Amino acid sequence: MRFKRWPRVEAYLESSRTRSAVALSQRRQRDKLPLLADLIAAEQPSIEAVIEERHRSWPKWQQEKRDLRAESWRKARRQLAAYSLITRHAIRRLWNDAPYPGDPSYLSDFLLQIERGRVDPFCRAPWRPSDDEIAEDRRRLAIFSLKLLHSAASSEPAPCPPPSTDRAPKIRSFGLVTAGDGG
Repeated sequence: MRFKRWPRVEAYLESSRTRSAVALSQRRQRDKLPLLADLIAAEQPSIEAVIEERHRSWPKWQQEKRDLRAESWRKARRQLAAYSLITRHAIRRLWNDAPYPGDPSYLSDFLLQIERGRVDPFCRAPWRPSDDEIAEDRRRLAIFSLKLLHSAASSEPAPCPPPSTDRAPKIRSFGLVTAGDGG
């Protein structure tokens, strides 16, 4: 089954930009209420404390997001397992061919579309053209190709006509007249 791999849990990467973003955020909080700026400044943690808290909470937050995504995959796969073997095979074939990202929310929505009857797993994929559409496109391409061949074989292409001087637009650039009657 097609899926998009989620990145591993990593440590928080600190940079000068993050430090300046924390300082800017704290300054904006103080500037919102200028009469209480001193009180707000006394309540705000130092930049080092904010960065240290991010170092502690970042891996935990990433792991929670990974766990939530894994649970979403398990839920979607349980929904898929509720179908019969033949239907499951057809759904997996469609899913592996689908233009959607390999994400559990897209798989869940795809299964919901099948459940509601908007997508039939045993018919052609809705994102693929039908045989009639393919035949019509091939017919149009053949007609276009014949027209090109006929025009190329019949004569040399006509040269472009020279531009008409009586209808040439006046183009003014920095007060200079470059075309027309000079007025």
